[in-house]
Amino acid sequence: MPQLDIFLDAEGMLEGVNPANVIELTTPLKIGGLPGGMTSGKPSVSFGFTLPDGRTVFAQTSMRLFHVAAKAFATRYGWQDTDYEVVDGVNRA
Repeated sequence: MPQLDIFLDAEGMLEGVNPANVIELTTPLKIGGLPGGMTSGKPSVSFGFTLPDGRTVFAQTSMRLFHVAAKAFATRYGWQDTDYEVVDGVNRA
C-alpha cells in the first residue's frame, strides 16, 4: 500500500514535477471504503479516477491515515459544512 503524504498547501505537491507531465482530471474522483482492506483486517479507503486516455488509477490507504489527513486539513482550514445530496445512489458533495 502506498505511503500517504499530506500537503496542507497543495503547492508543495508538484514541487520538482515537470508541468508537461501533469494531467488535470475533468472526470469525477471516486472514493470508497474497503472493510477489511488492510492485511490486518482493518478498513482502508480507496481512490479511483479515470485518465483522459481511458486508463483507471486505483490507490488506497488505511482508514487511520485517511482520518489523520482529514484532521490535519480541519485543523488548518476549519471543518467545512458537510451538506451533500445523493444522486443515483452516489453522494455528491
